[in-house]
Amino acid sequence: MEKFRLLLLPFSWLYGSIVGLRNWFYTIGFFKSNKIPGASVCIGNITVGGTGKSPMTAYLAELFQNNNPVILSRGYGRKTKGLQVATTQSTATEIGDEPMMYWTTFQNNIPVVVSEKRQIGVDWIRANKPGALILLDDAYQHRAVKAGLNMLLMTYDRPVFKDFVFPAGNLRESRAGMKRADLVVITKCPKNISAEQKEMFYQKVPVSKENLFFSEVVYGELKGLFGAIWEPVDKVILVTGIAQPEPLYRFLAENHSVESIQFPDHHPFTSADIQQIQQKVATFANQRCVVVTTEKDAVRLAEWKEQIIQSKIPFFVQSISLKIDRENDFKDLLKNYVVRANERSS
Repeated sequence: MEKFRLLLLPFSWLYGSIVGLRNWFYTIGFFKSNKIPGASVCIGNITVGGTGKSPMTAYLAELFQNNNPVILSRGYGRKTKGLQVATTQSTATEIGDEPMMYWTTFQNNIPVVVSEKRQIGVDWIRANKPGALILLDDAYQHRAVKAGLNMLLMTYDRPVFKDFVFPAGNLRESRAGMKRADLVVITKCPKNISAEQKEMFYQKVPVSKENLFFSEVVYGELKGLFGAIWEPVDKVILVTGIAQPEPLYRFLAENHSVESIQFPDHHPFTSADIQQIQQKVATFANQRCVVVTTEKDAVRLAEWKEQIIQSKIPFFVQSISLKIDRENDFKDLLKNYVVRANERSS
């Protein structure tokens, strides 16, 4: 597979050149990039999918609850267009699974705004939520607006400096895009990452050591979906529609016998999918069997609530959080930025 992808390098060079030219036009001002007034943080990546943007966005939203944060997302995969503001009536189909996950987590405490044109979203927030900290989810390549602070995420096992531009690799743009980052977080690191393991990133990532951080995923409790109550089980069916389900599979397999049903990233579940899950569970009729899914998948599955309840299959959601190395330094850097940005705009 890797050798086949290397054959695609000429197409990667072509694609990378086009994207690079676009970025250069923004850099020299040929394409207009509007600086967002007040405090704003862009959480993004260069690698396609699976770098942990959603958990980081939720982490920052919780960290800055006293700064009136607003999450602004494109709403990838939604069936609507234009600006949408999440409400109690919103669904993942209307606003996208990631925005719906944020809304489910924070409810009215933190507004969630969706707009494929981020400038329209920014204008709405500044008009309706003056002084809010804007958290731009997945906007690193959306250069029509310029956040005050750019946070770039890359995974420990797929570092940008070892990858190639799509289609030979998984990069949305060339490695040079790392230079736009104000701080970088290496995500999904192994536990107790060593100084030697960190050194490679210090050498290869073009930010100072003070602005380079490492994080790991911490798996929390399983939460019952639609009133499900946990009891000892014989079999776990892991149902996912995310970019990288393998780490969760390995975690669950440490304590359970696990079978997996994988759908594409952002997959819109259908009635037939629920039936497929039921059929899989039925193959273990003599065993206590439950379904486990991710927080992002749960908001899409919620649209089939009645069918899931009627199936009488217990569904559970695996909660996750982030553990950040040098967490106090990380928080101080971000808080100092927000204070300075608010001072400049007042």
